[in-house]
Amino acid sequence: MTVVVPLILGQVCRSYLREFLDRKKPPFGAISSAVLLMIIYTTFCDTFSNPNIELDPTSLLLVVIIIFSLQISFMLLTFAFSTRSSSGFSPADTVAIMFCSTHKSLTLGIPMLKIVFEGYEHLSLISVPLLIYHPAQILLGSVLVPSIRSWMLSRQKVPTKTASSPTLVPEHDVHEEERNSS
Repeated sequence: MTVVVPLILGQVCRSYLREFLDRKKPPFGAISSAVLLMIIYTTFCDTFSNPNIELDPTSLLLVVIIIFSLQISFMLLTFAFSTRSSSGFSPADTVAIMFCSTHKSLTLGIPMLKIVFEGYEHLSLISVPLLIYHPAQILLGSVLVPSIRSWMLSRQKVPTKTASSPTLVPEHDVHEEERNSS
């Protein structure tokens, strides 16, 4: 009732309201962000206002360290597998795989926790790792984007035309040829 029914209702409504929504262009991005923020806020409030949480600062720090370590490990693992020569993935595919395969969302995770552990008195304690994992993804992503972008651009190939036929040359070689011809 919490996850599947709203999903089905949304898909059914979408088929009937498609033309209307295309004309009106409602701000779905802002609505989605507001709903996500509300879910995160209520979950944080439920978790940390619970007097029975029994989470000392050392345990919380340990959970944060473990989650960041897992996130970095998963990202490195997906990077290693997707950059192997036998994988057949382009640099852009590797970046998408690296960020999307390790992404977990509070919008689905919290309702699933509430369904699976309904009535469990320590539900707030169980939700702490998910509450840390989501911001960890955002933080690590923002820290890694410049490095990943430069890696991707250095591996992408740009088409250049020669006298005989177009070939693919790495981007840094194109700039070097331009400097040499000047």
